[in-house]
Amino acid sequence: MKISNLAIVASGLLVACSAPCSAAYVINNLTGGTQSYSESLSGPDGMDDFGFPFDNREIAFSFTTGTAAVYLTEISFVSSIAGFTNSSPIQLALSTGSNAPGGINPLVVGTVSHSGLSPITQTLTLVPGATPVLQANTLYWVHFTVPSGSNVYTVHNANSPVVDPGWSLGTTWRSEPFTNWEEISPTLFPRVRLGVEVVPEPSALLSASLGFLVLLRRRK
Repeated sequence: MKISNLAIVASGLLVACSAPCSAAYVINNLTGGTQSYSESLSGPDGMDDFGFPFDNREIAFSFTTGTAAVYLTEISFVSSIAGFTNSSPIQLALSTGSNAPGGINPLVVGTVSHSGLSPITQTLTLVPGATPVLQANTLYWVHFTVPSGSNVYTVHNANSPVVDPGWSLGTTWRSEPFTNWEEISPTLFPRVRLGVEVVPEPSALLSASLGFLVLLRRRK
């Protein structure tokens, strides 16, 4: 019976230690820098202020991870309401691949909405429901879409990102109906912040478990 109890404790410790342990912002471009520009984002029924179609605008940006695998715990970005309502949520999807339109294995991270019509410009924060793991030394793309509705938003850009060593932030790309994906500018980066937490090494988990078992045996 004592062995069974120890096994259960060890198993619980492994599960507990498998959770994220050390939080950090590896990319932070929320402050804006010396240059600002906004790019449009809209739903399939998007209309401009004059009642003309302004539909299916998408935005994407890339980033490259550092030398260790991490959990993606937060994506924050600066967005403005460009239409008269804000009922349609903004969806964020994560993928790999060498370019914006060729995303591989896309994963919908979640959706986020403006908290009312005022202020027009807000910092929105998405906390993934199921925390994805970002592999080391990998190029990722984040796609912004408005899956339904007539809402029109903008996502802001700036030119002075703060990035941790080993990480990089790519420029903003856009897609409009009947046009190919294109880079807005080689000097404009999305006003985003990425929060991550370190994935513990398997060897560290095993060492912690064994050390805990030794302490339990001594107490017995």
